[in-house]
Amino acid sequence: MAKSTTRTALFLIVAALGTQTACYNTYFIEKDELAKLESSVEQREVVEVYGDCPAKAAPAPAPEARYRILEDSNAYAQADAPAAEGGATATDAGAAGEEAVEPGKEGCVKVPVSTGNSLKIVRTDGTKDRVTPFNFIMSDTQLVSPEYDLLDNLNDVEGAEVKQFSTWKTVATIAGVTIASVGTFVAIGLLAEDGGGFTN
Repeated sequence: MAKSTTRTALFLIVAALGTQTACYNTYFIEKDELAKLESSVEQREVVEVYGDCPAKAAPAPAPEARYRILEDSNAYAQADAPAAEGGATATDAGAAGEEAVEPGKEGCVKVPVSTGNSLKIVRTDGTKDRVTPFNFIMSDTQLVSPEYDLLDNLNDVEGAEVKQFSTWKTVATIAGVTIASVGTFVAIGLLAEDGGGFTN
């Protein structure tokens, strides 16, 4: 019974340590968003970037335009493009109080980044190097991080990974480990064989 108890306790400790990696969400940001986090940008406590953007699809064909004949000439003038299905327009979203999204960033996740976030540069060959937000320099050709002695050709940089603390994952992890630990010790107490105690 002692060996089984020891194994169970070791398993719970290893599981608890392993689940600590699940306390963060990781987002991939592209180079244009990475540029918002370099040292020359306006210094702010938190900068929002867009991560995990969907793959860019080929541009959709332009909607069929309607034409009308001008009364005083034979020329044609293009009328407004048809409204989207349901008649909604771009101004309707603003009027409804929805949060504006940068053009081309639809479907992306907004990630607030500060110096406390973990940031890893992702190269085109899959290798990664850590940098600190707002403590690296991006030029037209290079990415330089003096803190980590990093010098990369910008053509070799695909983007970066940003880690953001996840409250609900942390709470779930702590609750899960606590329940498993309490349950194990209760089971050990109920299933343990009665000992003789201390005898003289």
